[in-house]
Amino acid sequence: MADREYVDFNIWVYEPSKAAAIAFAVAFFATGAMHTWQAVWRLTGLYVFCSLLFVGGFIARSLGSYDTRNIIKYIVSIILTYAAPYVLPAPNIHCSYFQVEKTPLYELGNYYILGRILYFVPHCSPIHPGRVLTTFAAISTLIEVLNGVAASYVANVTLPKHLQDTGHTLFKVALILQLVVILSFVTLATTFYWRCRKNGINHTKVNQSLITLYISSTIIFARTIYRTVEYFEIETAITFTGSEGPPASPILRYEWYFYVFEAALMLINSILLNVRHPRQWLPRSTKLYLAKGTFFSSFPTYASWITPWMVIKYPDTLNIS
Repeated sequence: MADREYVDFNIWVYEPSKAAAIAFAVAFFATGAMHTWQAVWRLTGLYVFCSLLFVGGFIARSLGSYDTRNIIKYIVSIILTYAAPYVLPAPNIHCSYFQVEKTPLYELGNYYILGRILYFVPHCSPIHPGRVLTTFAAISTLIEVLNGVAASYVANVTLPKHLQDTGHTLFKVALILQLVVILSFVTLATTFYWRCRKNGINHTKVNQSLITLYISSTIIFARTIYRTVEYFEIETAITFTGSEGPPASPILRYEWYFYVFEAALMLINSILLNVRHPRQWLPRSTKLYLAKGTFFSSFPTYASWITPWMVIKYPDTLNIS
């Protein structure tokens, strides 16, 4: 894990740390066990699943550290560890890329949390609370499709060079779009916050839930920036495939970048959701909402003539007393 020299004939490029992989597997198991104990919402089940993926990924990474030429352990580790589209070079084997696609689960959890917060104060919501999850999940799905198209161009080395270059470009576009989606999501949450303040709502349950959401989104945003930079470095490093010498970028040569900007950030995010679980502040039922500091037992009734399209196009239709 230290700044070692380039390790030849090693599918990991560097010499993977055995101790670090085991330590993170244990840490994610612990935070996953805590999420299991906190299993009150369906959302918590998602967090348990995330932790299990990381545990499996780091176990595979630990096993792979003892057999650095085993491609199966390498692929399993990457698939389980990276909870979003990812591309890695394989400098010492014939293929140039592994494309791994998996739903960004922690982001999905944040979409769900914001939807629940908006249900809690529906008259200040910029859009229908139920459409936060579906809208952002749909956008993320489109990005996944874009990644899939890019992978089909990049992985097929028999295609003309201009199509392979198109694949690289699509990968870059998809990564940048992921950053845009996170920023848009935070903008939506901030708009909701200012609407609450404008309407005289400054409630601890709302504020604390949003703080958790902001911290989690910041962590995921930092991780996405790292992975975006890493891909740009990977594309440059492909020129070293089949040649002597290490990739030039330290991001690819040294393992500590992965542990600091990927593993540690995701562990911090998981612990954050242990310590500041949204159930501490938000009601279990979406029918319980807040209006002028008072709890009501029933959800506000929407007029029958308000269609889903009108809710999206005219968010103020939610301001129904």
